[in-house]
Amino acid sequence: MHDTPLKSSAAGAPRAGWRRIATRILPRVVIDHVRELRTLSSAERRAHVSVTVRRLVPGSGGLPRGMTSESAVLFVCYGNIIRSALAEALYRKHSAELGAMRVRVRSAGLSAKPGREADARAVAAGRALGVNLEPHRAQSLTQALVDEADVIFIMDRLNEAKLLARFPTARRKVRRLGSLAKDGHSDLIEDPYVHDTTHVAAAAMRIDRATAALAAILNGEPTT
Repeated sequence: MHDTPLKSSAAGAPRAGWRRIATRILPRVVIDHVRELRTLSSAERRAHVSVTVRRLVPGSGGLPRGMTSESAVLFVCYGNIIRSALAEALYRKHSAELGAMRVRVRSAGLSAKPGREADARAVAAGRALGVNLEPHRAQSLTQALVDEADVIFIMDRLNEAKLLARFPTARRKVRRLGSLAKDGHSDLIEDPYVHDTTHVAAAAMRIDRATAALAAILNGEPTT
């Protein structure tokens, strides 16, 4: 009566061994990409691979041409209650400090629950950075929001793939917000939702640096 579990265990052992070996010899970024691809639909996988290859081209992450302080900016994340909500508020703040008279900025979530309040940890992090997220209410990403945006800032690879699979017309507009932080980290701002307050505050700081840089660029100010 022990034959079946013994066979199952023996069959699983080589696979587990190969996984351990792959983890040791493959670069972390490759392992992360493979794990992400497993969670995506076929259309999302194609978008994931396409954008990964495209980002290997030097200069591919630059802003679209002709952008100014009055260009329409859209920030997108998963639920529109932490990262993109902070990005919208902080970009407004930095633009106002630079004297921008007409700021066109929105935020949305690919899996947002419309009307949901900002996460309490994001509210606290925003308050520490000088913005108030208490009035914020989440909204879902729509084709209309995509169409009206001049540039769309996404936070991570998974949501980028989902966005491009769902809204293929956004391809030339999408950029990664983390690329503007210039802080030695990757161009991704990972979702801190399942982590503690410290992770949310750290994400907020990176978003603050990135949106300050964006406001400066679009207002023709020098950046560091």
